[in-house]
Amino acid sequence: MSQTFAELGLNPERIAGLEMLGYEKPSRLQREVIPQILAGRDVVVEGAPGSGKTAAFVLPILQTLNPDVVGIQVLVFTPTGSEAARVAAMFQGLNPNQSVHIVPVSEEQPIAREAARIDRTAMVVVGTPGRIKAHAERETFGLEQVQVVIIDGADQMLEDDQIETLEAVLDQAPGSRQTALFATQLDADLQEFADQHLFEPVVLKRESAPATMPIVKHRYQSVLHGDKVAALLRLLDGENIDRGLVFINLRPDAERVAQALRAAGYHASALHSQTSSETRDSLVRNWRDESASAASFLVLTQAAANDLVLEVPYAVSFDIPTDAETYASRATLVAENGSLFTLLAPRERALLSEIENYLGMRVKAVLPPTRADTVAQRTEAFKQGLRDIIARSNLEIYMMLLNDLSEEGHDWSEIAAAAVSMLQHAQAESLFSKRSERRPPQPSPAPQPSAPHRYREPARERDRDRERERPRDEEREVEPGYIRLIMDAGYDVGVRPKDIVGAIANEANIPGRAVGNIDIRDRFTYVEVQEEFIDRVLNRVPSTRLRGRVVTFRRA
Repeated sequence: MSQTFAELGLNPERIAGLEMLGYEKPSRLQREVIPQILAGRDVVVEGAPGSGKTAAFVLPILQTLNPDVVGIQVLVFTPTGSEAARVAAMFQGLNPNQSVHIVPVSEEQPIAREAARIDRTAMVVVGTPGRIKAHAERETFGLEQVQVVIIDGADQMLEDDQIETLEAVLDQAPGSRQTALFATQLDADLQEFADQHLFEPVVLKRESAPATMPIVKHRYQSVLHGDKVAALLRLLDGENIDRGLVFINLRPDAERVAQALRAAGYHASALHSQTSSETRDSLVRNWRDESASAASFLVLTQAAANDLVLEVPYAVSFDIPTDAETYASRATLVAENGSLFTLLAPRERALLSEIENYLGMRVKAVLPPTRADTVAQRTEAFKQGLRDIIARSNLEIYMMLLNDLSEEGHDWSEIAAAAVSMLQHAQAESLFSKRSERRPPQPSPAPQPSAPHRYREPARERDRDRERERPRDEEREVEPGYIRLIMDAGYDVGVRPKDIVGAIANEANIPGRAVGNIDIRDRFTYVEVQEEFIDRVLNRVPSTRLRGRVVTFRRA
């Protein structure tokens, strides 16, 4: 089986585009599809979003376009305008020299503006069946030069009654064209469609046979793509994870996530295909030896993980893998009865279903840990540490000291609390503060005279300084047409997005879609509401009850 993009038949220019985006090795679907399209065959592909299917047709198309042909050579049909924009962006991203003119079209844009962009240099049109058909009828472009047709999301087009419109365009395209059909799930109707419009297609279906897996706990947490770093930090704090692996799909993200972990106080290092062999060997050797200099977390791409022989109690898929086999290989690095967590973006749910079919089991959903969960978990871990000391250590010399204090009239519980505070101060403090609020490890400074304890900076001032140092996500722009509100509750009461949407929609009598982005923090939440409904929300929902607590809304 080919393991590199070069072995699939892609030329150096295409591989350069992949390296710029951080792709290291092809997914299973890409290994199967790219050679078929390069060979000019029609294909029917079953692949979930996130499996690498878009790059699987974009790469061979970019390689086979003929710059000497005037006219549209490739039509890519997508079920929605947002998908058309995403696919067009993929074409541009994998085309480093920007030598190919790609035009996305959909009902979301004025057709005249689109027509003006489709000139003699346009080679690829990406859009919905309805809008492509409208342009063909207006003779914005001709179909006589079309060599390749891609139907991406055919099952959704079937569900949305777009198939007849699609067929009307296909009937006008040259019969000699190459056609590739992609669907999340193939059924009898799509197979019949393929039989009518494709020529002896190669059918590539997803692997469905259950795999033999190590005994580990499989968990996932739903999270918006832009909130993954914050979700990762909450997960590590809430589960009290002090050591583990974090899997990343793209090389640039490995460095970015490792840096975010270091900024939050974790000792983390990135591993990827461009990490030098000396650095890699040193990191892995120190990890195995659990030396003082070893990173607590290795943030690594799949290419770096393939050659590792490690066992860890915890691993986190920051990015869900592009295929079930890769997920299985990640699980083999988790020790028996350990946990493999996955941060799942909404559009990746179908890919998780593919993994579940491959595993022959369900992956359990878990809610983000609340602040109360984190405090309770770390408190119990601290108490267990004390129990272990009592069970294993010779404490007689300390008992004599404590007896002396008791004879002076001090209560035993006060003596114990003072001892814990004095000897375990740093750990005790950590019970009630998030690890992400503590500073990352710094090189040891030269010895300085100790300041008296009473001059120590107050905790509230330290927290305020950290808030000033931390990047402010709330400074990002509000979506056009929306107003941002602030609610005085967040993870501290266990509030969830659906709680907020339900409360606002029901109390203000507005549609749920009027509530936009929701950004939940520890003690407050940012909520964006469509501008036309903002006065109704503020007038009718100045306060409401969520998760057993009265909360208020105001303009941010």
